[in-house]
Amino acid sequence: MNTHLLKIGFLTLLLVALVATSCRKDDDTENEVLTTVVVHLKSADGTFDKRFTWDDPDGDGGLPPTVEDIVLAPNREYEAKVSFYDRSKSPEVDVTKEIEAESDSHLLVYSISSALNLTITPLDMDSKGYPFRLRTRWTTGAVSTGSVRVVLRHNPRKQLPNLDETGSVDADVEFPVRIQ
Repeated sequence: MNTHLLKIGFLTLLLVALVATSCRKDDDTENEVLTTVVVHLKSADGTFDKRFTWDDPDGDGGLPPTVEDIVLAPNREYEAKVSFYDRSKSPEVDVTKEIEAESDSHLLVYSISSALNLTITPLDMDSKGYPFRLRTRWTTGAVSTGSVRVVLRHNPRKQLPNLDETGSVDADVEFPVRIQ
């Protein structure tokens, strides 16, 4: 009889362990491998359509990245979309679609240097109505120079008031910007 109770106890413990691990919410998805960030800007009137690239094909710790200056006209509006690539693989992998599909687990954060006359407004949200910011509107003011930092956050806590500071970092790049 003791072996029968032992078997039942073991099976119960095994079942509880199986249920506990299978019902766990998967918030531990891996960070993306990203070597290249592209900001695609288009003017509303169609007279401007350019891509600006931040590229670090050997990743952290190797050679410094190559970065294109973003040059915009003053007092204009631009639609922007950011794309992400992993060029450490051959052929390169466009990770943007995966990031879009997992928008609930990602957030783009933009920091504009104080001297730059630029406003960035979000145009998209994730499936829960929280910010995502892959698509934005850039509105330029008077002639100025500065930079825009683009950070892709992974598993941010979007319901918190400091959501821009939560989660781990998939990408953190900075583009020099000239409004002229």
